[in-house]
Amino acid sequence: MADLTIPIPDRDSKPYWAALAQGRLEIQQCRDCGRWSWPARPVCSKCHSENLAWREVAGTGEVYSWVIAHRPFAPRLADEVPYVIALVRLDEDEGVLIPAALLPGDGVHQGMRVKAAPRPINDDVGDLVWEPLA
Repeated sequence: MADLTIPIPDRDSKPYWAALAQGRLEIQQCRDCGRWSWPARPVCSKCHSENLAWREVAGTGEVYSWVIAHRPFAPRLADEVPYVIALVRLDEDEGVLIPAALLPGDGVHQGMRVKAAPRPINDDVGDLVWEPLA
C-alpha cells in the first residue's frame, strides 16, 4: 500500500510508533493486574493503575472482523483499492483488537491466522500491516 499520512505520536502512543519503526510490535501491559491494553492510554482500563509497561508481543493472532475499502481514503490511494483493513485479535489477550491493513487481502475470513509485519516510515515512526500465516 502507498504511504498514508505519517502518524503524530502523543505522550501515550510514542513507544508504540517507535517500536514499529524498529520492526517490533509492542503494547502496554499493566504491571499490577497483567491486563494488556491497546490503544495506548495513561491508566489501566481494568484496575486504573498508572503502572503500565511496554512489552513486545509475538504479533500473531486471528482476524476478528474486516472491511474492504472500494473507495480510496485519499486521492493518492486510488491505485490501491480495493484493500482490506483487518481487526485482529492478538494471541496474548482476547480483548486486544488491533486494526491494520491486511496484505494480501485475498481470501480473508474470520479466524484467519495472521502475523504483524511492522514497517519503518522514518526513524521515529513505523506502520503496521498484517500478513497471512501459512
